[in-house]
This record gives sequence, structure tokens and C-alpha cells, in this order.
Amino acid sequence: MMKVFISADIEGIAGVMRPEQCSPGTAEYQLARGLMEQEVNAAIDGAFAGGATEVVVADSHAAMVNLRAENIDARARLVQGKPRGYSMVEGLEQQQFDGLMFIGYHSAAGEFGVLSHTINGRAFYRVRINGEVMGESDIYAAAGVEQKTPLWLVSGDDTLQSWIAHYYPATDYACVKRAISQHAAESLSTEQARQVIRDAAKAAVEKAHRTLNSRIQAPYRLELMVAKPVLADLFCLLPNVERLDAITVGYTAQSMREITSLLGAFSYLATTQN
Repeated sequence: MMKVFISADIEGIAGVMRPEQCSPGTAEYQLARGLMEQEVNAAIDGAFAGGATEVVVADSHAAMVNLRAENIDARARLVQGKPRGYSMVEGLEQQQFDGLMFIGYHSAAGEFGVLSHTINGRAFYRVRINGEVMGESDIYAAAGVEQKTPLWLVSGDDTLQSWIAHYYPATDYACVKRAISQHAAESLSTEQARQVIRDAAKAAVEKAHRTLNSRIQAPYRLELMVAKPVLADLFCLLPNVERLDAITVGYTAQSMREITSLLGAFSYLATTQN
């Protein structure tokens, strides 16, 4: 038995480089979600071709209802909707998975890369845990380690590729676009991107490395720099959240699930201040 968990985002998908492509309700988004579905299906197909016997996909962008069930490979199960405590890797805690894949991921807030941000691009300026700048790939790789699941594969742009190569050398990477600026990219064709991801997913499952690699260890000291003081005002209403300065709050947790749950709550609260 070989069980694979896939977390899927949209900003790292080939052909996606503009904010409106990531915003539900726009014509551009409808096209982008179709591209996302194709790359997710490529990862699913590659995983099964490499020997996976079970694949679970967590829809992990925005409201987390981007993937249309009728368009997704029927061999996979789909986690959708929010709120959910483990957020982008919700479901990983339900059983023991052999490997984790991140499809369509992107660089961290404050870093160069196509559509770079961490969880909430409008509200979160910098996310640090134990003093380290953290992107979504880092946060959810650490959540994977908490569940004893190694990170096998990431796909996205070339800036994230450099980050993953530096911090997660055992993890394979499928590069589907070159970052030109935050809102510009040179992408592979949809067909090429699908093939690159399928081949990488197949190879990652065949390799099946057991390296548990996290940049951080418990206890987890979160320091979140936000876009404006009113967000810090709001977040500090929650128990045990500390005010560090006008736009920075802090929190200490013993588990990554606690961190991901809190960041999810912060992100939701931030929508009240748009």
C-alpha cells in the first residue's frame, strides 16, 4: 500500500500570474481553475503510475472549493471547504500517508516570485516561526513532519524551486514557469506543464524517500507582521496572542496544528477589515 497526499494551490500553476486569475467570480479565474485541475490530475496520474494505491487531494486556495469534482481523476478523494484546522493539509492527520506533494505553490510573503504571499496576501506581510521567514511550503511541510509524512514533490515557479532546493534537498521539484515579476511569468504550455508534473510525481513515488525535513522544531514561536495596525488590534483579542509592536503579533504553540488553526482564524478575521 502506498498512500499519497496532494495539497493544491493556484498561484504556482503554469499560465497563472495575475491576481484576478486567483479571485473567484472573474472570467480569468474560471480559466485558471481549469489549469489548476489539469495540473492536479497530472500529479494524481503520475502518483498512481509510480505505484500509489491511494491519493487524497486537498483543495487549498481561497475558499478551498476551486476543484470541480467532476473534473478530477475519479481515483482520488477530494478534501474541500473551510474552515479546517490543518488548512492546506487537512486530512493528512486522518491516516498515515507515505508522502506529501504540493502542486501550484508559490514563494513566501516578502520574497520575490510570482504572486508571492503567505496565506493571506492582503493581511500578512511577513510570517516568522522561531525567527525564520516561512512560506506556505514551509508551514505545511512542518505540519507534514508532525504527521510523520515526508515532502516528496513541489511544483511552481523557479524562485520557489531555489527555496525548496536550499531547505528541502531531498524533495523533488517540477518547475512550470519562470518568474519575471510578481505579476508576470514565462510559463510552460499546459501540455508541457502536465507532462513535467506527471513525470515528477511518478518519479517521486518510485523514489519514496523517508526524509522528514522541517526548518523548525517545537515549541513554535509565531511572529506575524500584518498590513495595518487595526489587524494587530483585532488579532490580539484572541487569548494568548501578544502585541509585539504596532503591526506585529506573537504567539507560542506546541503543535503545528495549533499554528495552522490560528493563522486560519487570523486570515478569516482579516476579511472583516477589508
